[in-house]
Order: sequence, then C-alpha cells, then structure tokens
Amino acid sequence: MGLICFDLDGTLVDPLRAMVHCIQLTCGEMGIDAPPRDEVAKFIGFGPGELFAAMPGLADPARLDQAILTYWRHFEDSGIAKHRVYEGIPLMLTRLKRQGHSLYLVTVKPTRYARRVLHEFDLLLSFDEVFGTAPKDRYKGKGEVLSQLRLQGVVQPGGYMVGDRADDMASGKANGLIPLGVTYGFGTADELQGAGAHMLFGSPEKLDVWLKTQLPGSEIHDAFSLSE
Repeated sequence: MGLICFDLDGTLVDPLRAMVHCIQLTCGEMGIDAPPRDEVAKFIGFGPGELFAAMPGLADPARLDQAILTYWRHFEDSGIAKHRVYEGIPLMLTRLKRQGHSLYLVTVKPTRYARRVLHEFDLLLSFDEVFGTAPKDRYKGKGEVLSQLRLQGVVQPGGYMVGDRADDMASGKANGLIPLGVTYGFGTADELQGAGAHMLFGSPEKLDVWLKTQLPGSEIHDAFSLSE
C-alpha cells in the first residue's frame, strides 16, 4: 500500500474567501486597513501570521499576537464554512482510502482548525491522521512538520507529497517523498518545478488518474471505519 501526504489549502480546498473574510474582520477590530484580495492570496500556504507581520500597524509583537489570535477566533466562528472543496477531491480521497493507502494531512495550519475544515466537508474520515501546528506557534514551514514525522517513523521514504506551493515540493523531497505539484491552487508551474516537483497536475481529476496508474488496487476497505 502507498503513503500519500496531502497539503490542505490550495490542494484539497480553496481557502481564499475564508481568509479574506477573517482578515477583514480582524483588521476592523485592530483599526488597520485590510489588504486587497490579491495580496492575501500570495500568503496562502504560509499562514496569516506572515501576512500580518508584513502589514503596517502591527510591528509591536503584542499587537501582532493579538491580530493572529483574533484571526483564528473569527476563523473558528465564521470562516470554516467559507472554504470551497475542489471538484473531484472527495471521490479521489474515498477511492484511495478504500484501496487501503495511508493518507495524511500535513499543513502549517493549526491542527484543530485543519481537522474542523476537513470535518465540515466530510473529508476527515479519509485521513489516517492530521498533522499541523498550534495557534500560538511561531511559523513552521512544511519541512519542519515533515521532518518531525519522519523522525517519528510516520513518514517513510518513497511516499508522495501533494501540494500547491514550493515549500510542499522542497519539503517533501528533503524527507524522501516524491513531490507532486498541483497548479489549480495558488502556486505557479514555475514555482513548483523550480522546487523539484516530479509531476504537475492541472486538476484533481488528472491527479486522480495518475495515482490510479501508480497505486493500483481493488477498493476493498471500508473508507468510513474511523470516528472523529
């Protein structure tokens, strides 16, 4: 059976509407101007803390921490439902799970919120485990999360890392995973190829077709035997 690590934002779900919503509410409370939508999109995959740190009016570490915690409060209250699942993702994940492959969600988003997003869209039961960060953590790149999993024996060389940003590709490769880039998210083909992507896929359907050829097998397992 195979091992596949999936990124969340830009790979399984489109978080832009949710992120813009939460940032606008946060900036309103903090008394600062919210950045335009295009600027927000550049920070998908890096976390809101990186965006807030680049904004005027939040140079004071205490105010920056307040902005980040305020963002996650709004995320939990009203942001989760504003995500959008990419077409074809649920069927692909269910098929892979029924084939018995090990599926892990690896994200820089706080683990509790990543789980909430997956649960909201009935994706959680497809995953063996969800690995992320904590709301108050300093920024962790995907490589730091993956290296911890490799040391714990969760991630084994020869599996796959599927993501839409350079950090996904470089981190997967550094930890013995085959990096697969998706261009329907927020990273460009040049970004992904420059970071070592083994293959690029323009849609979940094309990714699914390729995985069927690389990881063949009968759908014999119960995809929904795990509980929240």
